[in-house]
Amino acid sequence: MRGVVLWALLASIAFLATAAAFLLLASLGGGPESAPIPRADPSESQERSALSLKIPEDRLEELEREPGQRLTLDLENGGEEELADVNLALDVVSENTAQPRARSYRETLERLAPDETASVEFEIDLSPPVPASEPNPGIEPQYREILEARASASGGVSDVKTAVLAP
Repeated sequence: MRGVVLWALLASIAFLATAAAFLLLASLGGGPESAPIPRADPSESQERSALSLKIPEDRLEELEREPGQRLTLDLENGGEEELADVNLALDVVSENTAQPRARSYRETLERLAPDETASVEFEIDLSPPVPASEPNPGIEPQYREILEARASASGGVSDVKTAVLAP
């Protein structure tokens, strides 16, 4: 019994000593001389991105789970210089990671002038995957499709947009 009490007393003292050491270190680390983290001010005028990719929501709502669906993406050059070799990639993947199904589509624009907006149309396959022989074929879960559009141009400018389509 005496050993248990002594062990509990020493464990409490060790805990208190450790807690005091952490509090001391914490108080030494954050003094008034440390600068606060700057916050982004939305009222500040921010420079336009040189390359802007847009996926209009109304076009996404029109898509159906069938092959041969047409999706038009808009690319805008908001910079002051012409962009050359603008590569546009569209990847369509299922959220079902047990049966991955990815489809990739690519297009290239040779030139995109300053303040010009170009529309690029893709014909994509949104048909559901062919189900494997399952024990319960009458109940098939519907998975969402994830669209990731990437645009990049020479000079290192790029933009990425992601959309999730409901089943």
